[in-house]
Amino acid sequence: MKESKPSMKNRAKILAVICLFALLSLGSTLAYMTDQEAAKNKFTVGKVDFNLYETSWDGELPDGTYATASNATSSNALGVNQAMDMYAGKEVPKDPAIKNNSKNDAYLRMTVKVPVAMVATADENGHLNYNGRETETELFTYELNPDCGMALLSPVPGDENGFHVYEYIYTGGGSYEVPVPAGRDIPPLFHSVTFANVVGGQIDEGTEFLYVDFKAIQSGGFEGPDEAWAAYHNQSQ
Repeated sequence: MKESKPSMKNRAKILAVICLFALLSLGSTLAYMTDQEAAKNKFTVGKVDFNLYETSWDGELPDGTYATASNATSSNALGVNQAMDMYAGKEVPKDPAIKNNSKNDAYLRMTVKVPVAMVATADENGHLNYNGRETETELFTYELNPDCGMALLSPVPGDENGFHVYEYIYTGGGSYEVPVPAGRDIPPLFHSVTFANVVGGQIDEGTEFLYVDFKAIQSGGFEGPDEAWAAYHNQSQ
């Protein structure tokens, strides 16, 4: 006997419900298998993967590995080793660069923390500044690399527990913050740092060095950098 159309529709609905429960029971496993095994409409879930490396400082390369004996700079030339014997006015290599290893574009901000102290300093000719009075002084200086594509977010640094904090945004050489393209290698923010010309004996071995850090967030799904960074801060709380 031939089934009626309403009966077939009911069976189809029941079958759909059974399939739905089966899918729900698989949970996240289904998403993983679909992502890996679908023959058509295949997609890759993106992620933010940036690497900060300083080849002249400690020998690290863009991919996160370190120079081998065949391509390494002499260990005496590395900044991390030169910084073990600092003196007034000494310049050491330090070259923080960024590689976007992601499959996605992402907004990037770099932070430089410069230690500050009340010290007396002299100019390059040895003459005392401010008649030898102690003044609040940044213990390290650097020159921004004009080819790095980064720009200061604010010319006024923040203060944080004895440090001046400078934040840089990626503009790609333009006037506005833009995402770092997937795969982009950003040149060093600067190439070296110079210790302040501090008048003798005021700085001990416990003095903090200059720090560089970064944060990044995907640009997809946001209308602009302000919305993206607001989401970043909300997520970090």
